[in-house]
Amino acid sequence: MNDIRTALKLLAKETSYGVLAEILSTAGSTPRGPGAQMLLLPDGTFYGTVGGGTLEYKAQQKSLEVLRRGIPDREMYSLRGDPNAFSIGVCGGTAVVDFRILSPAEAAGLLQTMPAPPHILLYGAGHVGKALADAAHLVGLDVTVTDDRDILLTRERFPHARRIVHSLPDAPMDPTSQDFIVIMTHGHEHDFTLVRRAMATKADYVGLMASRKKAVIARDLLARDGHSETEISQRFHCPIGLPIHAETPEEIAVSILSEIISILRTPVET
Repeated sequence: MNDIRTALKLLAKETSYGVLAEILSTAGSTPRGPGAQMLLLPDGTFYGTVGGGTLEYKAQQKSLEVLRRGIPDREMYSLRGDPNAFSIGVCGGTAVVDFRILSPAEAAGLLQTMPAPPHILLYGAGHVGKALADAAHLVGLDVTVTDDRDILLTRERFPHARRIVHSLPDAPMDPTSQDFIVIMTHGHEHDFTLVRRAMATKADYVGLMASRKKAVIARDLLARDGHSETEISQRFHCPIGLPIHAETPEEIAVSILSEIISILRTPVET
């Protein structure tokens, strides 16, 4: 997602055309689903991915052909040996990929219509906060980092953060329901204050880095504030992250980001 946004910004500044490859539909097992995109810039650079492997290679070759010929196209790729489509693998499914020629003006227009990236409100600029902010940027998530330690909260340490805020524990907190609140400050009292404030907002995800004992204390405080067991279990993630026995700051960041990605990728029930 971040790659495509970056590529559209680059193409919007060009004077020549690019090619946007997008999966329109799939059947059976495929590496990626509908909406996956890959953008070819005029200089031959690719951004984004439609699935990797042979599917990606064939889609790249087709994108280059479309750019060279100046004629948009559409291709169905089979990953199951379908005689009616180009067979390229054994995943078992098929993918229809659209190849669209994109002008700089069209790239700028698409950029304006793209939804904002998911946003993490990160409270705490320590080792794990730094690792999480870096990892979130790699997968296309925006991060706002808040801390009251000026020596740690610098633009040099957090070059990709959407915003850095020098304040705690009364830092601004006005998330949407789609924002992810992650709390890992340098003090337990700060953490508990922020957790109680966060659970009073619209945020569907409130995560706290904590030991199991600290997690029990936090849940008791929330229950005393009037939050039901169901609400706490659904919205409050503590200890934060997937249980992968993480130890280092980088491993803990991976566990937290994995949990967030799992929520982002879970289909919404209708």
